[in-house]
Amino acid sequence: MELDTRALALLPLVLASLAMFLQPAVATHGMPRPSGGFSLRLVPSAGWNSTMHVDNGGFLHLNEQAATTALRPHVHGPRGLTYSVATTVGTGRGRRTYDLVLDTVSSLTWMQCLPIAHPFPQMPPPFNPEISTSFRRVPHGSDLCHKPSRGNDCEFRATRLDGAHASGVLGTETFAFADDGGRAAAAEVGGVVFGCAHTATGFHSHGVLAGVLGLGKLMPSLIWTRLRQHRQDGRFSYCLFGPTRPERHGFLRFGADVPATGHMKSTNILYMRWTSPDFSAYFVKLLGVSVAGKRLAGPPGRRMSELFQRHKSGGRWYGGCLIDPGTGTTTMTQLAYNVLEHAVEEHVKRLGMPLVRRHGYRLCFSGATQAAIPHLPTMTLHFEEGGEDDGDLVIRPQQLFVFVQHDICLAVVPSEHITIIGAMQQVDTRFVYDITAGKIHFAPERCSDDTGGPN
Repeated sequence: MELDTRALALLPLVLASLAMFLQPAVATHGMPRPSGGFSLRLVPSAGWNSTMHVDNGGFLHLNEQAATTALRPHVHGPRGLTYSVATTVGTGRGRRTYDLVLDTVSSLTWMQCLPIAHPFPQMPPPFNPEISTSFRRVPHGSDLCHKPSRGNDCEFRATRLDGAHASGVLGTETFAFADDGGRAAAAEVGGVVFGCAHTATGFHSHGVLAGVLGLGKLMPSLIWTRLRQHRQDGRFSYCLFGPTRPERHGFLRFGADVPATGHMKSTNILYMRWTSPDFSAYFVKLLGVSVAGKRLAGPPGRRMSELFQRHKSGGRWYGGCLIDPGTGTTTMTQLAYNVLEHAVEEHVKRLGMPLVRRHGYRLCFSGATQAAIPHLPTMTLHFEEGGEDDGDLVIRPQQLFVFVQHDICLAVVPSEHITIIGAMQQVDTRFVYDITAGKIHFAPERCSDDTGGPN
């Protein structure tokens, strides 16, 4: 697997500043349905409002001092806007509930297991498979084993986009998702293939997280486990909402709990022969970009669509565009970003807002008056259409810019090789991933309407 880790390292201070937007937190309730669908809670951190707030117009305001002093050490990991899901693992004396990061890039679920060398901090302590009555080792000859595997163990190795690495042995176990307060039985899934990590490096656990819940498009993703066991329709959905009230939570919906898609636009999920369980992202075909409704032309001698294509050079894969709620904000390949930055700069300067330098940000403006804010530009992503309607995803100014004190900055950053549509630009858009049909559906939605918690 070839990862564009330098691209992720280029995420500037904007990503660190967003780190408390939706940090890992305990998701205590799932919502299973008699029809077989179920929903898992996505919970924002109770501490987000110490570094930021959202104004009445829906714009995110960052407290630069708090962000730069407390959060800068974590700038190299895509830590902002992450979600975690509370997952109960094992049976008998070994049954424990852990918070696992939602990861749509990887199809492999993994967590720390005893014994482990140099464990990262988590709550509760690492899983002990020896005292769980339902744990089974995956056979050494399985196609899922990392080759070559030593001895009789079926080994795995996984590397995340931020460079975090885990390795250990594969096993199967019973996973259960917490009930909805006693009104329904827990959503339980048996025979889930997961990695028992005996070594892990570079993983940002925030003192809580135990590992990763893989929802990529290949086996042994939880999606395919549900399909195989319960004849699910292979769909999951989320609708990300901004940090308006920390006690509210969103939902990760599966199967029959996924909303209808008849009114939505769609684009095709690209089939990539070179994917693997630890890198099985949802790549899509991005054809172009518009700013304020005006289609952007590529740099001299290049079409914009060429800048987003996946290609092979020197034995390595580069480029492409993927959708990932686990990456805090959108990254765009350097040549395409240069075109975008120029168009945004020209548009905003015409509003009477001069350029200003801010450490860690590529493009910022001062003088954001109430009269100018309504005229900030949108960004439209033109995807290959997957149905009769066009495949345009419109990013509102509220998801394209962030306020840093009295200045406003572009919340898109350049990368060397890959384009990722990140979580901030997905806020207030419903996404439905249909694995069996090979499509991603999307439509604007007030995502705060699909939340739970105290009124």
